[in-house]
Amino acid sequence: MTPAASMLGVMQLLVVQLAAFEALLLFASGLHKMIRRERIRAVVREFAGVPYRIAPFAVAAVALLELLASLLLWAPTTRMAGGILAVLIWGGYLGLILRAIAQDKRDVDCGCTFGAAQRPLGAFQVARNVTLTGVALLVAAGSAALATGPVVAPQILPALVLLALYGALDQVMALMPPRAGEML
Repeated sequence: MTPAASMLGVMQLLVVQLAAFEALLLFASGLHKMIRRERIRAVVREFAGVPYRIAPFAVAAVALLELLASLLLWAPTTRMAGGILAVLIWGGYLGLILRAIAQDKRDVDCGCTFGAAQRPLGAFQVARNVTLTGVALLVAAGSAALATGPVVAPQILPALVLLALYGALDQVMALMPPRAGEML
């Protein structure tokens, strides 16, 4: 096997693995919005600025979009569309976080965590959403450029491990007090 062929195989595997991680995270996020509707409705009103009467519909729409993106990411034929939808979702959240920071509303609940712990908006939330948007962009572009295959059973465990690490990092960062003079 030539080095170029093995690199292509690694890239194909990476795209599929990252797609599985994003799919699991988006599924968990959509499910979280459906289970914790009251908290998320408050988030949509306070963080996103959606009027009270429309908030339940906005929560349902976003949850359905996350679930749709999750489903699209599993199959090779729809993975690029799922990646593009994931880019739009994560990019939208990033825009809302940056807007809140610019308006000096750092203490607002962004609904970014699955748990109850919350930390003022700052560099971690920005970096997390830039990373998730970048991963989704890599999945979309990789799916368009490479002949990727389906997610197979051995790839689900590493995706679950990435999801667990994501959740653990999220909880650790929620416990850490912000440093004095933190810029973002």
